Amino acid sequence: MAGATVSPSPPDVSGPENPYLAGFLSQLRQERRLSRHTADAYARDVRALLELAGTTPLAELQIHQIRRFVAQLHGRGLGGKSLARLLSAWRGFFKYLARDHGFSRNPCAGVRPPKSPKSLP
Repeated sequence: MAGATVSPSPPDVSGPENPYLAGFLSQLRQERRLSRHTADAYARDVRALLELAGTTPLAELQIHQIRRFVAQLHGRGLGGKSLARLLSAWRGFFKYLARDHGFSRNPCAGVRPPKSPKSLP
């Protein structure tokens, strides 16, 4: 295609080269000394956030967007307990970003997962 311009694709923020994610995982493993499995689960959860955010910078995410992400994941079949863990990972990620990267707010604060059905004893 002569003369065609190719727009650069957005950077892959979900990969291991994401400095925020890499730093967060390092903090989980080194400082908090979480198990590899727990850190892997948190990494999966944060990658889901990065994928859902798309091109929106993390510093610009709003609480209504986080609620929409949770609703989308709930619509895909994730249960209340899975969404609770996901939100916990997201809150921890934003807490890390505030501590180490100067983020001023946590858009996940105050967001609650849908209730899980109660099981009978």
